[in-house]
Amino acid sequence: MSSCQCGVGWVKFTVLAALVAGGAATGLYLSGALPTDEAPQAVCPVATQGSPCCDAAPAVPQHRFPLGPLDVKDTMEAPELAVNCCGKVFLTWASKTGEAERTVYFTKSADGKEFDAPRAVSKAGVYKTPARGKMAGHERRATPHLAAMGQEVLLAWGDARPENAGMRYALATSTDTGKTFGAPRPVHQSEKATAAFTSFARGLGGVLACVWLDSRNGSQQVYASVQPADAEAFGPEVLVHAGEPGKGVCPCCPTAAAFAKDGTLYVAFRNISDGFRDIAVSRLRPGQTAFEGPFPVVEKTWKFEGCPHDGPSLAVVGDTLHVAWMDARTGTQRSYFASANVADMKFAARELNAAAAGTQGNAKLFADSAGNLHAVWEQSTGTEPAPASHAGHQHAAPSTGGGAGRAVQYAVMAKGQSAFWPVRAISPRAGAFQTRPSIAVSPNGAVFVAWNELDTAGKAVVVAQLTASGAEACHP
Repeated sequence: MSSCQCGVGWVKFTVLAALVAGGAATGLYLSGALPTDEAPQAVCPVATQGSPCCDAAPAVPQHRFPLGPLDVKDTMEAPELAVNCCGKVFLTWASKTGEAERTVYFTKSADGKEFDAPRAVSKAGVYKTPARGKMAGHERRATPHLAAMGQEVLLAWGDARPENAGMRYALATSTDTGKTFGAPRPVHQSEKATAAFTSFARGLGGVLACVWLDSRNGSQQVYASVQPADAEAFGPEVLVHAGEPGKGVCPCCPTAAAFAKDGTLYVAFRNISDGFRDIAVSRLRPGQTAFEGPFPVVEKTWKFEGCPHDGPSLAVVGDTLHVAWMDARTGTQRSYFASANVADMKFAARELNAAAAGTQGNAKLFADSAGNLHAVWEQSTGTEPAPASHAGHQHAAPSTGGGAGRAVQYAVMAKGQSAFWPVRAISPRAGAFQTRPSIAVSPNGAVFVAWNELDTAGKAVVVAQLTASGAEACHP
């Protein structure tokens, strides 16, 4: 695997690329910061306004990559970011570019200021699960993932097999910082795999882990494949957790994966236990062939018949495992985080941002090299319509044009602290729905956040950069 070595030179690009409908995502991709009169300002919530940190919050440079009309109704695809040790930024997302076509896009930036024109890395069909009785089948998404170290960039995604034969989990490797990618290869050995709701992790030395939900045995179960450091291929996939007999685990919530420095792999998922749908964690220590656990993050807290389509996030800092997730134990969807010493796996949980009203979800964590823990999540703005029951799997896109919306929030828990503070909305826009955030932090402390944004003009992937001074200099 690649060590942290940077190239000797790079060229900045400011690109205006029109992509032809049918061959790529419909719409115009714009790279470069928004004009000054359109650039939103960072806004602190009322609870933290007046602090020097919030009052000094800088403008947030943005890049927007519009999606096509077939993406507007989708609520599951999510962008993902990675930053290598040289500060180069990589971004990927998937778009439904035809009724029977899904495309994985990739772009990169030398420093987050200007991005290359997005290019298609994969074009495949749209896999739909078989209908069961009166229950129609469901489309599976590509949901790409990234990892980067030095010249090496790894891109993993769900890939539909021809003729709706199944869904494989594929991985492509670049050895030239994303200029080119090799042919994708499956991360699992079984052709019966139906990989969905995936996650991906890279550990020290280059060990890799791919995690997914798989219905090969009927109900959705958690599987993982590991490629040891310096190996050329993944080992046989391993069943992480079978779930309840006949039910499996929560079938449509994304999984999460993270490595500790000692090589232990942690996998988080939404479990089902006696009707409760709470987050659990399993782990695989170096040398083990079977996962331990699952360890409950909370004890039978949220009883719910349905799938919220909102999975956990993991980060490891030293000997502490951190988990973030959403549940609606109070009747309202809220984001929580919990921490446990890996020696006992006993978690202590609390709300991520208890001071804010409304609903929250899709929280993501990122541990930087200094031991600080960064968090992003989406949070409601304005007056929301009555919440849907979410029973079953009917999840519609929100209606734009009203007073309601959602804004991506950011906070950091400094090393040695126990709370995320201060909380700030990164770039709120009236009536816009910002969802499915991703976060990565560069070695110099610059924070990059990407999300999907839906408004009356359509849907786009948005990337924002928070400077080190605006993001990390405001610890309590």
